[in-house]
Amino acid sequence: MGFLLTQSAINVIFNILMFGAGAFWVIRLPVRLPKSVSALIMVISLAIPLSLDHSIGVPPIDLYDTNIFPWLTLSELPTWGLYPISGYLFIYFYDKWKIKGLSIPIYVLAWTLFGTVFEAIAVSFGVFIYKGWALRYSFLIYLIVQLMIVIVFKILMSECNRLKEGN
Repeated sequence: MGFLLTQSAINVIFNILMFGAGAFWVIRLPVRLPKSVSALIMVISLAIPLSLDHSIGVPPIDLYDTNIFPWLTLSELPTWGLYPISGYLFIYFYDKWKIKGLSIPIYVLAWTLFGTVFEAIAVSFGVFIYKGWALRYSFLIYLIVQLMIVIVFKILMSECNRLKEGN
């Protein structure tokens, strides 16, 4: 049990530090997107991984655990907070750098690699405990989800621009 407490403390410290660093950057960035678009991107960025966590991360499939314990704990809040932060930063820089055309797959691939490397680091801190899952699956999930988020973002911005023109 002593190992679990030690690993749990390391896990919580890692999650809080990463959440704090991400939140710091999100807060420091100038407002660039409509609040409604930012909020929706952040909700989608949280909803997709939570859906996966509560479908393939629980029995009967049970491919992985999030954090040390296989049940819901307060230590998961900073972990869950990282998803909307990363989704926001992904779209923020996508918009800021005006990613278009053939740059889109390169941008998405770069973020997919970043997410996969970050997950590998998180695994070493006990944020994810694989029980049949592999990092290569995460790579594919990140790739698909980020492409979906780009599509949703384009639809949301198109609708925002249409509504602005109508007023």
